[in-house]
Amino acid sequence: MGNLSQSLSEHLQGIAGEIVSFSLSIVNCVMRRGTEDSDEDDDESDSIDIDPFEAVLERVKVKHIGKYVAAIRAKKHPSGKKIPVVEFGTSVPVCEYLCYRVKFADGVSWMLKVPAIGTPDQFDEDDAEALRSEALTMMMLRRETTIPIPEVFSYNNTCKNKLKVPFILMEFIDARPLDEVWHDRESPKEVVQARRTRCLQDIAAAYLQLGKYTFNESGPLKFDDQDCLTDVVPVKNDPFSGFREACTSLLDRWGQEESESQKGLLKLLRMFVDWTPRSSEGKSFVLRHPNPNIFNFLVAEDGSVRAILDWHHARANPPSIGNEQYPLWLMRDWDPTVYMWNEDMEQGDHDEDYMLEDSPDTLEFYRNVYAQCIANLRPEGDNAKLTRNSVLFQHLMMAARKSPFSLGQTGKILGEVMKRVEKHVDDNSCLASFDSPSDNEKDSEKDSSSKEDAACDDNSPDETGDHVEDGGIDADRNEDEDEYFDISEFLEALDRDGLCEHRQRRFKAGFEALFIS
Repeated sequence: MGNLSQSLSEHLQGIAGEIVSFSLSIVNCVMRRGTEDSDEDDDESDSIDIDPFEAVLERVKVKHIGKYVAAIRAKKHPSGKKIPVVEFGTSVPVCEYLCYRVKFADGVSWMLKVPAIGTPDQFDEDDAEALRSEALTMMMLRRETTIPIPEVFSYNNTCKNKLKVPFILMEFIDARPLDEVWHDRESPKEVVQARRTRCLQDIAAAYLQLGKYTFNESGPLKFDDQDCLTDVVPVKNDPFSGFREACTSLLDRWGQEESESQKGLLKLLRMFVDWTPRSSEGKSFVLRHPNPNIFNFLVAEDGSVRAILDWHHARANPPSIGNEQYPLWLMRDWDPTVYMWNEDMEQGDHDEDYMLEDSPDTLEFYRNVYAQCIANLRPEGDNAKLTRNSVLFQHLMMAARKSPFSLGQTGKILGEVMKRVEKHVDDNSCLASFDSPSDNEKDSEKDSSSKEDAACDDNSPDETGDHVEDGGIDADRNEDEDEYFDISEFLEALDRDGLCEHRQRRFKAGFEALFIS
């Protein structure tokens, strides 16, 4: 089993090497804070000609920004005093927006945020409602919670204004991006750890406040004509509410004309989803920050959070992937197609074109820190079970969305399942720790187990014992074997033949062992 898990990991790393360069080039195109041009001999950069902001840049009336913003501020001033704008910076692309920093004569700064799709031929009614929802969500949370959110001064969700583009005008927060503080390689380790811990404490305290907004169905937030949030209902304490239904709905959207490998992947995901805990009768969904990645936090020098950004597409989610889940960057190692950590990073040696990563041990350490932060804020005796289980729920949901990363995410879950199988399976009895037969059943169970082992040890995933070359998961390999495990061949065999009952019981038990009670 040890070699099997290792070979699966190596295969996933190979997948990562093939696609991560492309995916990260897109991410870095958006997120990189520098303005350096790519090398002319970079063939990959030359082959990707993406400028999603070209159309909106041509449309936005930059010359009107100063007077327009100054007039909005004057309306908000008690005396109507006009304070002129003395400077506004060039546009900076941030995720799906262009951002302009606007400076007033008295030193105050605001931020103008314009959607990349903010042109009449791209910005439709759904986009308009999403922008309104984002602005109203920020205003509501700032008004009703202590979550650090920039103040929204104005918004317009049409192209019918002097700037000719939709926008949100908000407070500019002068603070450091969390990714710079988190990956500080210059300060002493104890200082970095203290900053990280303070940051996670503040995030946990902020996110828990979202738990007051609960709903009876999943979906985007809705506001009425008076800008008030609708459909909020009393909370029902059901952490597994809606998860199976949401994942199943995503899996049902997969096409029918798929390869055997894709069909096998779909079948494996359906098994995983079917093995997740069932919810009680009552449903309850909770508001969650829609983009809890490291780029959406601004912090002070001590790590305290000054602002949580990007509330675009805020929605009600199943609690299992709701406001108590881990922040996304603490789960990087669960997505092997994008996780690029290597030991050189610990020595400060890495390619600056790619984001820094934490080691698996470091990520596990800070997941425990965050879970403890949640537990400390919850009623006495709470062990943050929802948080500790969220890494599995989050990546199972992500895999169900059918993306280039689904194979890697599913493979990671499969690898963790096999670790639990290996941990609990005795050398002489594959079901020793998973089955607990009564005393008068043990002898017959032992005999049937031996027969099942004989049927399954030929690598066949099907119940009949027919041989499939290299196609099954052989959890009983000897430690000195070094046979390469091909997950694609396994998935093809899974699609053709399924899993024998014996092996399915083992894998179900291994999957259930992932959950922390």
